[in-house]
Amino acid sequence: MKIVIASAGRRAHYIEWFREGLRAQGICGEVVAMEYRTTSPSFSLADRAVPTPAYNSQGYRDALLSWFERERPQLFVCLNDYELQILSRGLADELRELGCTVLVLGESLQSIVLDKYRMSTALEENGIPTPATRLGSQIGPMLALAAPGDRFVVKHRFGSGSTGLRFATAAELDQAIMESAKTALGDDGRPAQNGPDSIVVQKRLPGIEYGVDGVFSVDGSSRMLGVLARRKDQMRGGDTDVATTVSPAPFDAAMLGIGNLLRPTGAIDVDFRETAEGEPLVIDINPRLGGGYPFCHRAGADLPSALIRSAAGLEHRPSLLDYGFNVTTARREEFTVLSTGTRD
Repeated sequence: MKIVIASAGRRAHYIEWFREGLRAQGICGEVVAMEYRTTSPSFSLADRAVPTPAYNSQGYRDALLSWFERERPQLFVCLNDYELQILSRGLADELRELGCTVLVLGESLQSIVLDKYRMSTALEENGIPTPATRLGSQIGPMLALAAPGDRFVVKHRFGSGSTGLRFATAAELDQAIMESAKTALGDDGRPAQNGPDSIVVQKRLPGIEYGVDGVFSVDGSSRMLGVLARRKDQMRGGDTDVATTVSPAPFDAAMLGIGNLLRPTGAIDVDFRETAEGEPLVIDINPRLGGGYPFCHRAGADLPSALIRSAAGLEHRPSLLDYGFNVTTARREEFTVLSTGTRD
């Protein structure tokens, strides 16, 4: 089996874990890293490295089609939100016609997920608990209902990885929106030009935040294979730094609802935060392998092996998504040698 992982960037551990998954499942194959940055850590950890044009460049589509037609990989995993958007606009279907299972939503559904404002509306319409979300230009009604001491979350409407994230009181909200909008991107990953409408605002929930992965089959049925969950104990730079694994049971119903709405293949990463009453609400969705899964991997889960078996048409083994609860793990930095020179 030939597996392509695109835009792994600093999440090069996924390269290693998919390689381990092939060996663990007794499947002969290779993991190929595909990046436009040749200094990506994933390049030296993959079985093969393939430089490609940037996803938003003119040569990207033709380069992928040419390589896929020649190499015929069986599974394609992308870890970049904006690249997923490009792929969803017909290119993923062209790659599927070449016999590859591509873990990308359809165009209409991918557009909903990338747009945090549309996503909130879709969740509400489908009865999936989520906080009220407003564009930066529409905060009047939200402020009118605000109680003393309320705080608000400001972030990019088409953001990725907590970009543009700010926390503000009612008095600080206008300034926070203006500052966040300066760095906002559009749905194509380029600088946005629509000011406060490039920002979304939510009331900050007071409870605990959780990261949850839904794992779905890749055979087109979108059958949910399992749910993995962890409590976010400590954050750094928008990423989870320390987390503790928890039971997925409180999130099962919402994850099933999201699965029915989005019909995903592979993994989908969802953030929840609790209300004062302890009800978990969906605050963000990333339709890909996320940055929080490693905390469950270290507790015993093997999501890459589950996806490999699904792509190979093998029976699902629920034990692959079993993991220990109350396992606390801290993220750490690693260093990867990209090339070696001489002493001369």
